Amino acid sequence: MTKHILPSREEILFAMSEQPLGQGAEAKVYKIHTNPKFTTRVSLDCPPLNELAQIINETPMIEQKNIFGERNFAQTLAYWKNPENPDQPLLTINLYCPGISIEVQKGGRPKPDAEEALIRTKVLSETILNLPDDAFDKLYDDLHFLSSRKHTIDVGGGLFTNTGNILYSAVDNRMFIIDLQPFLQDHPGINSNQTKGFNTPLYLARGLIPGAYSYRIEHSKDPDLIKYRTEIIHKVISGAERNNLNDVGGYLKGDMDKMLGFWFSQLQVLNIPEKYHNDFLNRIGSVKDKQRYSVAKELLTYVRVTGKDL
Repeated sequence: MTKHILPSREEILFAMSEQPLGQGAEAKVYKIHTNPKFTTRVSLDCPPLNELAQIINETPMIEQKNIFGERNFAQTLAYWKNPENPDQPLLTINLYCPGISIEVQKGGRPKPDAEEALIRTKVLSETILNLPDDAFDKLYDDLHFLSSRKHTIDVGGGLFTNTGNILYSAVDNRMFIIDLQPFLQDHPGINSNQTKGFNTPLYLARGLIPGAYSYRIEHSKDPDLIKYRTEIIHKVISGAERNNLNDVGGYLKGDMDKMLGFWFSQLQVLNIPEKYHNDFLNRIGSVKDKQRYSVAKELLTYVRVTGKDL
């Protein structure tokens, strides 16, 4: 496994004086341009830069065991604790993951009007559709692997996987998953024996459709987008068939019949033409599950900046 030489405190502070790569509901992310293999993810609750400099210069950095090997999920490699809330890190050092977000509405930036967003949505949708099957297979392999490490893609509520947490890299001709969370344990309503978390085709499908959440009303009847979204769903289901991954065993309790009810709801929300429903539901309901990697015996600790308790 590669041993990373982490950036210095000065490099981290310098990066934070520049424009962030992005901002979500929990943190800002800055690329460390003087050490471009890394980023720093900084809590929105961070104190001003001069106070933060004093904290990280006077308190030790804690290295995070890399539980994902050579794979790149923009994972934490080190962090500083928040003196006022030791259970939550103040900032982390992460691997830099290549690519651009396929989210139409970027956190922390003004929301584009519907017409401008429609252009971006169509371009991003076509980009995803033009990716080879191999790109989807790599994404599914990552889902299998994450489940084996008892970690999962992050979601934004309901049946929505945050499209801001999937990056498209033109250089690598593939997609990357970022901003993970460990499996939820002892949580009301969550099956403690889950084996997949949110790493299922149901959640992935929504996460690969640009604008499906932020512009779900404005763009819901655009004929081009309906066509693109139908084709993306087809590619997601085809990937599930090739990679033996179905929706049973995640956070949603129940058998395949119950999962198909969620799929049906999702097809309706996305305005997928009714003539495709039976074929899509029959196909996803027939996927035979086959775990690809041995599962870790215990939940491995993965520290991340978060705006809420897990």
